[in-house]
This record gives sequence, structure tokens and C-alpha cells, in this order.
Amino acid sequence: MKKQISCSAVVAAFSGSLLLASLVMAMPDGFAATTKKAAAKATAKTGEGTPASRHAAAPDGAYEQWLKKYGAYDRIAVPEVGADDGSGASALKRAEAHLLQGTPQQALALIEAQQPYEDNALETQRLWLGGHAFRSLGDPYKAVLWYSASVKLMDPKQLKAKLVAEPGLEALWVDVWRRQFWAFVGNPSASREALEETLQTLQVQAETAWGRENFWGKSKEALDLASGSAGQDAEGLEASDKPAGKPAKSAKTGDKPAKEPVLAVSEADRILIAQAVSAASLENYAQAKEILAGISAPPLRDFWSALLTFLDTGKAPGAKSLGAAGYAKAAGFWSANLLAPYAGSREDWLLGSSAPSWTRFKANLTRLSRPEAQEAVDKELQSLLLSDEMSRLLRSLKFVLLLQDGKLDDAREIWNGLDKRKLPICLRVSGGLIYQEDMKTLLPQEIGAAGKLSPALASLLSAGGIGIPLAGEAPFWTRAEVGKNSNVNKNWPLDRLLVLADWQARWVAAPSSELARRSAFLFPDTSYGYDCLLYLTQRAVENRSFQLAEAYLHRMEKLSTDKNGAVARLSLKAKMERESGKDELALSTYQEILALGVDMDSKTRLDMATFLQLKGDFDGGRKQLQILWDQRDKMPRPLQAEILFWLGEGEHSLRNYDAALDYYLRLAYQYPQEPMWPTVAMYRSAMIYEIKGNFETAKKLLRQVIATADTKEAQEAAKNRLSALETKSGKTTSKENGELVYPF
Repeated sequence: MKKQISCSAVVAAFSGSLLLASLVMAMPDGFAATTKKAAAKATAKTGEGTPASRHAAAPDGAYEQWLKKYGAYDRIAVPEVGADDGSGASALKRAEAHLLQGTPQQALALIEAQQPYEDNALETQRLWLGGHAFRSLGDPYKAVLWYSASVKLMDPKQLKAKLVAEPGLEALWVDVWRRQFWAFVGNPSASREALEETLQTLQVQAETAWGRENFWGKSKEALDLASGSAGQDAEGLEASDKPAGKPAKSAKTGDKPAKEPVLAVSEADRILIAQAVSAASLENYAQAKEILAGISAPPLRDFWSALLTFLDTGKAPGAKSLGAAGYAKAAGFWSANLLAPYAGSREDWLLGSSAPSWTRFKANLTRLSRPEAQEAVDKELQSLLLSDEMSRLLRSLKFVLLLQDGKLDDAREIWNGLDKRKLPICLRVSGGLIYQEDMKTLLPQEIGAAGKLSPALASLLSAGGIGIPLAGEAPFWTRAEVGKNSNVNKNWPLDRLLVLADWQARWVAAPSSELARRSAFLFPDTSYGYDCLLYLTQRAVENRSFQLAEAYLHRMEKLSTDKNGAVARLSLKAKMERESGKDELALSTYQEILALGVDMDSKTRLDMATFLQLKGDFDGGRKQLQILWDQRDKMPRPLQAEILFWLGEGEHSLRNYDAALDYYLRLAYQYPQEPMWPTVAMYRSAMIYEIKGNFETAKKLLRQVIATADTKEAQEAAKNRLSALETKSGKTTSKENGELVYPF
């Protein structure tokens, strides 16, 4: 009975010819996939075939082109007779064949197994094919580095011809250069010199191929500025290289016209921001909000209120008001998830400790007025039994209290005596804003921790009107239009937050695979980038490009997201596994989704329910379908009808005929205008009434199916069933109008 619940079985109930046609149409894909997998497995295992096949696998040039015409790349990939496996031109020919037949991992293994060739042409080809392999495997960074190594061996004319001829390579080169540049200017480390050398090499090659127009002119200016060859002393390498107390101004590259104003943060507003953030360090969010209410500029209030929301909840707030006001970079700060590393725990931001003495003292402090609190802190600081940690906490607390009172000079004295690297991040932001602190003194000494905090801290200081933009960046409060008519890519192509805001606006207006691919690479740690990967995965699954879908799913698995994001990924994974015939894996994936314990979209839950029924778990399927039915008011009517049908199918499969009839007949009555489902439900009901021996009701239902079916096949199936019933049941015992026919 289980076969009744499959979609193919529903079609089969109406027409065996349709089912046969669907099987015939599906055969080439499945057959091709099986053949390719078997060929790849054999090649990987032995590297060669039988003696006869090896002899046949040494094609000449014309034969090789003929094989390529028909896609018989596996014959080219077979080692030639007498050739040393993994050496010479034959190895590269086989690597290229692996690429053409969609097995880049095997191609890369073959390429990397070769020692660098002494022959310049062969080595150029080996490196170029390596770039192809990494690009096929979804690693743009390594792809560009291999391409770059290849064109190093070419003269300028060859270099230009090769790079320009490769489809989509300039966009890939631009995005790889961007990511490397952002790492170079934003996270100084021991690898800084190597990063600069790589950027310089890629820059020169790009200029040779694509000229200095547009992006490559801007990138040259920004790189010269960042590396110090264009007046580093005048403008500075990073926001932290100059005192942070001056209002933000534009870096040399990408200067905006004067007519586009930049919001100026007044000293009074900056003090209020610092006071509010210091109050947040004590988790006094109500007090912090009261302080922010005094800020004169609404965008400033909105931005810093959003920070309070994050510190309180761990969730990145929406930034629609900032975007609507034209402050795309400020809105981009929240879209970029710069605070995501701290979403799980904000302990690093808050002034606290698990020590019982501190917990008691802090609790008692909330019952005191501010003068009383300051007195209590001073008294505690005089104790001779204070631990180093308690002393640091008390002095930090005194700094907050003095700041709240507006005693900035007294607070400065405390600030100068604190180890700023050990302060909670909220206080580093407060002190940095008030006392124009160099960002370097606020970052942890450990490189990894500094890299984690640096982008967020630099942006927050900029949002408070402090610091100089990094090379290639716009001031934080620059007003810029984003989307279709934007000039961001022309004026500020190296400003990460602005580019993100611009691409996100373009995505909302018109999603595309090209934009999704670039965004997923350039902004992998954002919810927008994750959404782009979901989009690409869905397209790949729909097109049955399962290898590509697996690559996207693998990338998503490594990214942090909430449970809803995990459900979205797992639902696509399960769909791919089902459609590729991996039912056991799909079942396991659905169990993962259920274990997350969060709501999911209706389509995913319906897919899960029907699959559970298909695998014989009717109780599990019924449970998921009932959840959907309880939520039906939020769904379109076609989906409601489908849910009722599958509820009936589950009961039908369990031979709960009365329950099945309740669902089928309710569907036929309540959703008569919906395509397919009400007609199928009436056909199913007729089958059940036949089983129950109620032939007349079965006949009436079949006649209705004949009258309303959408296809000739469905009508013919119902006519055949009706004819069989007429023969089986004999003459009717009632008239068409329902009146009984008496024997006497």
C-alpha cells in the first residue's frame, strides 16, 4: 500500500502511459550520472583500463577533437600507451579531460602531482589548468593565484590575450583583489608584506590586461596610499595611525563631491554616545537609552540605539531607517554582521566578573544614588586586601561613574591608569571617543583577537565621528545612493560597507546568479551572503546540478547562522538527496531538521511529511501534515488542498478508510476549483467505496471525475474503472435521482 502515496503512483492512477513517459524522460540524466560516476571511479582506482582499452585510448589530434564534440572526455582522460603516468604533456591532456567531464578534484590531483615543468609552455599550461580546477571547486582565491602564476611566464601580449579571453575572469580578479586588500588595510599582521606583494602583482597583471579604467585606477590609488607610497605620512595608513579626536574626513582615493554632505558628529553628541555606551557596559540599558535621547541627530540616535539592542539581545537589529535616510554605510554596518562573533556572548563588552565579591558589590550598588555609589567605590578601593582583578573592576566602575557625572578630566586620570586592552569593549569605545585614543592601544595584542575586533571597533569609532577612513573608504556618515542608479562601484569600489549596501539593494530589486556568486564570495560572513548561497543552491538543485549544489552546501555548513538558516540549508540538502536517490541520507537530514525544534516554511514541512509517508513512517508524516493543517489560514488555497490530499493518502495507506474518506471528500467539496487534487481525491474515494462494496457511490464519483478531469488520460482511467464497476455490480438498485427501485 505504500506505493499509493508517491507522486508517481498518483499519476499512475490516471495513466500508465504518463508514468512510462516520465521514466523514459528521466533515463538519460540518471544513466549519464551512473556512467560518469563509474568511469571516474575506475580511473581513480586503477588509472588505466584493460590492454585493449589502453590501446584505443591514444587518440590523435583529429580523433581527440571528435571525442570532445560528443563529450567523450573520459576516453581522453585514460593514460596513453607507453606514457609514464603523471608526466609530460599527456598528464595535462588528461587533467583537461577531467575538467571537461566535471571532475575537477581528479584534475587537480593530477596537476598537483606534477613537478614544475622545465618547458615554459607546459608549466604555463599546468598552472592555468590549476586555476581552472580551483575555480571549478569554488575557490576563487586559489584560482586567481594559479592564474597569476601562469601569466607571470607570459609576455605582456600573451598575458592580455589570455586574461581577457577567459569568461568572467576580470570580475573574479576584482573580488579576490578586494578581499585581499581589506585584509591588508584592516588586519595588520605578520603576513602584511606578503599580502602587499600579492596585491602589487595582481594589480600590475590586471592593469596590463584590462587597463587603468574604472576599478583598477581606484585600486592603484588605494594600494599606493595604504602601502605608504602615496603620502602615508600625510593621510595615514589606518584609522589608528592618527589621533582619533579629529572629525572623519575623506581619504585621497574616491573623494566625494562637496554637494554630498557628510553628517558631522558634534562634541556634545560624542560625549552623550560615550556616556550611553559606558552605561551599557553595566547593562543599564534603560539609562543608556535616556542618555541617547538627548542626541541631536536622529541617524546617530538610531545607530547607537541599535548597538544597545545588540548588547541586550545578541541580535543584529534592522537598519531600514538609516538606509532610508541615505546613510548606506551606517546601514551596511549592521548588514555586514561585524558584531556576529559576539552574538552568542557579550561578556567581552560588559563590565563583569563571576567573582562572588564583585557580584554582591554590583548588586548593592544599584540601590545607591550616584554620589553614594562613588563613595562606596572609593571606600572599597582603599582596602588593602583587593585582588588585582577586583582593583581593575572597581577603577573601571569609577571611570563609568565619573563619565556619567560629566567629570571628564577626573575620568581621564582614571582612564590613563587603566590597561585599556583588558577593559570591556564598551569602555574602550567610550574612552576612545572621549579621549581621541589611537585604535592600536585598544586592540588586543593577540593577532587573532585583534583581527576579530578591529573591523567593528574601527567602524564604531568612525560612527562616533572619530578617526580617518581607511584607504579607499568613504567617511562613515557619507550619504550615498545604493542600488540600480548608484555610483558606489565607481566612486567607492573598495569601501566594504558601501559595496555591501549597494549590492544588497541590487539583490532586493533583481536577484541573479552572477550577483549571488560574487556576493557569496565577497561577503561570506553576512546573512546576505548566506542568502545568496541558499539561492545558488536552490537553482543548482532545480537544475539537477548536484555536484554544484554539494559545493554550495559545504560552504554554508562552515558558516555561522541561526536555526532558521540551518533549516533552510538542511531542507535544500534533503531535497537534493531525495532527487539524487539517496533516500536514507534524506531521511537522516529530515531528522536533523526536526531535532532543531524550530518552525520551518510550509513547503519544507510538506516535503518532509510526504517523504516520511513514502518511507513508511505514517505517524511521523501525519504529525507534520496536521501541523500544516492547523496553520492553513496562512497558506494559499492550492497548498491547503494538497495538505488535505496527503492526509487522506496517509490514512488510505494504513487502510483507515473512513478517515481517508473524510479527508478526500472534504477536499473535493471545499476546494473544487483547485487543479488536480480534488479530482484525484474523488478518484481515491471511488476506490475506497468500491472496496467497501458501495458501488453506486463509487460510480457517481467516477462520473464526476470524467466530467471534471483536466487530462484525457485521467478521463480514460476513470471511464475504464467505471466500465469495470458496471460489469462487476450489475444493474443499479436506485435511480439517478436517488429514488429506490423496488423488486415488487
